[in-house]
Amino acid sequence: MSAFPNWKQFVVPQKRPDTGCIPWSFEIILRAANTSSVDLATFQDDFDLQAKGIGDNNFSSIADAVKNQYPHICFVIEKFPQGDGHKKLQSIEGRLSKQLPTLVSLTLTPSGGWHIMPVVDATTSELILLHSVDATGNPNICKFLKTEFVRRHDQWPGGDDIAYLA
Repeated sequence: MSAFPNWKQFVVPQKRPDTGCIPWSFEIILRAANTSSVDLATFQDDFDLQAKGIGDNNFSSIADAVKNQYPHICFVIEKFPQGDGHKKLQSIEGRLSKQLPTLVSLTLTPSGGWHIMPVVDATTSELILLHSVDATGNPNICKFLKTEFVRRHDQWPGGDDIAYLA
């Protein structure tokens, strides 16, 4: 059984790969929650603050902007200091065991830079993340050993939080 059942029916392409992974991921979570009161056709455009030149994109800034426009929507952000990679993984696994969609920030290189991705499944040893969706709607997943996920969190800068819909 998938940790995020039917996830493929909720995915959409990311409009701006350089700046828009958080609005893209938030949109997927809202689609999965069947949130009809949100304009999903313009969601990524409306909440890519960096592309609009009005702020930095991070979980908190975009969650605040969404809440400002849609007061009934609340994204929860959990931060995990460097060195708490096991706690971050435990929180993710706890949510996945209840099939609750969860977004992770994962550092991609030792010098920083990260990507926000929905966790779509897991095995005993791996997290399976939705990396992207191509223009034709085909999902591209990536798999990370849980040990590697924890190591990156503990040793590389950034990628210190998860987010989910309250």
